[in-house]
Amino acid sequence: MSPIDSRLSRLQKKLKEKKLDAFLNWEPHNVEYLTGSRVEGKLLITGKKKFFITTPLFAEEAKKTLADWQIVIQRDSFPAALSRVCRKFPGRTIGFEASHLSYGEYCRLSRIKEVSLVPCPQLVETLRAVKDDHELSLIKEAHTLTEAAFDHAQALLESGITEKELSAEIIYFIRKSADSEAFPPIVLFGERTSLPHGRPTERRLRENELVLLDLGAKVGGYCSDITKTIFFGEVDPKWHEIRDLISRIQKEAAGKITPGVSCSQIDRLVRKRLKEAGYLSAFLHNTGHGVGLEIHEQPVIGPKSKEILKTGMVITLEPGIYFPGEGGVRRELMVAVTNKGGKILR
Repeated sequence: MSPIDSRLSRLQKKLKEKKLDAFLNWEPHNVEYLTGSRVEGKLLITGKKKFFITTPLFAEEAKKTLADWQIVIQRDSFPAALSRVCRKFPGRTIGFEASHLSYGEYCRLSRIKEVSLVPCPQLVETLRAVKDDHELSLIKEAHTLTEAAFDHAQALLESGITEKELSAEIIYFIRKSADSEAFPPIVLFGERTSLPHGRPTERRLRENELVLLDLGAKVGGYCSDITKTIFFGEVDPKWHEIRDLISRIQKEAAGKITPGVSCSQIDRLVRKRLKEAGYLSAFLHNTGHGVGLEIHEQPVIGPKSKEILKTGMVITLEPGIYFPGEGGVRRELMVAVTNKGGKILR
């Protein structure tokens, strides 16, 4: 069974469990996950059939790349096209992506007499959280390219370079080898490293400053996400102490990663260690998140998370300590969850 067939089989099993006749899907990452294609369209999947609904703009590409799908050309409104498709199979109870549907779109779809809509938030996203071997290989390749981008960026550090200039060099380097960058690079100098998600500016690098780089590449649609804090010259010894502390906490947290452990438990460990060191109030975000087709996806490694780690998940561990107007340190690792525990990607 191919990876795509396996994913569809898992989804169809969920439909049976939820007593649904079909599932309607249109979020682009979920469409790519279930088809292996980036052709623009919407999916209607039943227990035995699979329909790809698209406009004439993408019909030719769809027919070439999705030969085993029933291609439906939408020449009028989507509700009208969906109504026509629904007449082709018995049963009319359809699950839909509640997290990705506006109220206006829901009202239009709910007027279709042939269907009864059932919200199924995060149904495909939950399946996506567990990666197969092919997905893991693409993530690892993206990770390798991102590490190379860090080496390239570090070699370019010199007094006077701006955050924007370095960001542009990183983007160019990544695009030469990968599909694209996974997200706009976060490149921050000096006191601006206290901004967890700051954007590059014309700020110029000076001697003896912090440099925070948060980078990612995308390969075959799959992302990587790594953060490092670099010392350009001599910096205050406290920054060395903080970076060493974060590294120790990460190593301990990675050692606790294993199937069956709750995500909130990993987060609690990180917060406990930061509290013991007196830095908990300077930690401004979750401990980590899943990575895959999107840079932030399930599971969430945070205090309110109810998710449980499973073999095949890929997560980040990214504790950070920030002092407004002064600077900050963040270090982000990617960890694959295996049967033997957490494996840090290198």
